[in-house]
Amino acid sequence: MTTRWREQQIGEMIAQSSRYVAWSRLPFFVPLFMAGQHPSVDYFHREWFEALLGVYLVWSLARLVRVYRRPVTGVGSAVAAVAVDLLIITGLAVAAGGQDSPVRYAYFIWPLATVLWQMPRITAALGVVCMAAYAAMSLPHLLTDREEESWPIVVDEVYVLWITGVCTLIAMLLGRRTRAVSDLLDTRELLLDDALAAETRERADLADALHDGAVQTLLAALHDLEEAEEAEPGSGPEGGPAALRRAQTEVRRTVTEMREIIFDLHPQILAAAGLAAALEAAGERFARRGGFEVHYDLRLPGRVGHEALLYSAARELLSNVVKHAHASRVWIRLTVEADETVLTVRDDGTGFDPGVVQRRLKEGHIGLASHYVRVESAGGRFSVDSGPDGTTAEVRLPSAAAPGVSPTSAS
Repeated sequence: MTTRWREQQIGEMIAQSSRYVAWSRLPFFVPLFMAGQHPSVDYFHREWFEALLGVYLVWSLARLVRVYRRPVTGVGSAVAAVAVDLLIITGLAVAAGGQDSPVRYAYFIWPLATVLWQMPRITAALGVVCMAAYAAMSLPHLLTDREEESWPIVVDEVYVLWITGVCTLIAMLLGRRTRAVSDLLDTRELLLDDALAAETRERADLADALHDGAVQTLLAALHDLEEAEEAEPGSGPEGGPAALRRAQTEVRRTVTEMREIIFDLHPQILAAAGLAAALEAAGERFARRGGFEVHYDLRLPGRVGHEALLYSAARELLSNVVKHAHASRVWIRLTVEADETVLTVRDDGTGFDPGVVQRRLKEGHIGLASHYVRVESAGGRFSVDSGPDGTTAEVRLPSAAAPGVSPTSAS
């Protein structure tokens, strides 16, 4: 989306600035006309000046109609129009007396015409063209006058150079702002997609957990109950009583699994006992699923900001360890450094390419990639360092919660 949106914005900016420039040409004829009424030099060519001014007026009106009938969204057409402006202005300046003519002041304003395009290179190139056109217009004077009398030309060129530099800087800053807005729109779109998909994802996870765990265990318990019912009287301890004991064990296991599912849906311990206790409980549950050991280093002075986001990120990281890492040991570290809460999850698994997360983020996938966006949107940092010996993920978030936001509220 970033590239498409930015190209659209630049196209709209070019179209809008082309219309503004087209309208600004009309009042521009007032100082041009005044410059031809009282020439300050003897070598003023009135016929050429008036003819060029008439051509410029016709072309300006035609250009005004053109930009409304067929909006200009490409750089090429806009640059060509500015080139025509500079060519005619140079002719008018030469006819009006060269570097002594007030027409020369037009060179100082034309770099402004490209600022809204947000293309610093084109703005700088146009400034160089303005300087070259000014030098070409002043060439007859440079060849005939003494060196000290040519100093004003050099000063004017420096002014054009300075204006070009300022316009280039403004174009660069506008471009950066547009890219920043584009990135924010991408972030908002991803978060919106994540929010819309959250319910579907939770339902799918719940269905998988029930199907693979509780349902299978209950089916086994049902089978054992049927076996106990069909057992012959006096079959001994290996008959009906054994089947009943197995069914009883399986029902207890189902209750435990259901409690874990309920905890995943709403971790009451996070609100009641805090982040450290919730991480320990989550670590033990994922350890049972993944068959690895978990080592804890949880040192918090009290409640911190963004606890729900930290807990959610830890769950996502542990889930990835279970699914992909094939790890035997996992380390969970939680500390406060300066004004940041730092969560570190490290494993000794097979590792993965961290660039995959960024590619999946750009492709619109959620999961771990969406946590990158959530953490960064909350003013934090999310980093992953992975290699053949394992993966280390670090989440840093401000320790202080935002005003009016509960530490355990979803971020």
